[in-house]
Amino acid sequence: MTDPTRRATRVHARGHWPAEQAAGTVTLAFDDRFRRRMAMTDDAGGAFLLDLPRAVALDDGDGLELIDGSFLRVVAAPEDLMEVRVPGPVEAFARVAWHLGNRHLPVQIVGDTIRLRRDHVIEDMLRGLGAEVRDVTAPFMPEGGAYGGHSHGGGHGHSH
Repeated sequence: MTDPTRRATRVHARGHWPAEQAAGTVTLAFDDRFRRRMAMTDDAGGAFLLDLPRAVALDDGDGLELIDGSFLRVVAAPEDLMEVRVPGPVEAFARVAWHLGNRHLPVQIVGDTIRLRRDHVIEDMLRGLGAEVRDVTAPFMPEGGAYGGHSHGGGHGHSH
């Protein structure tokens, strides 16, 4: 049963909450970092209720404020991903990016690479476009896009 004082009602963006008041961490995969209300368990095994006014995209380093004034730090869980590198001219990279965007796939730009979830059909398409693809395990923090949604920028509905 969830302790009634273990209820997270506010989210504060990374760097905008008092980290010294962290009472623990909660490690979540990308799909679990966009919720409004859900029973959860922190990394120490303590139950709590995520109870936000609306769904918010949680990012690595964000703070979930509990009603007792303490915080849980959000940690992005490592996930199985593909990392795509496109040798050659910038037009080749743009072509690959266009094909991924045309399929509305969540992607993360990391330097000169694109990370996305593993998918053998997409991997075959990427290789057919001349991309180099390798498997990686890393936290997945995709771009939010022009119209909002999941993001790792500051403008995604957090309290400041």
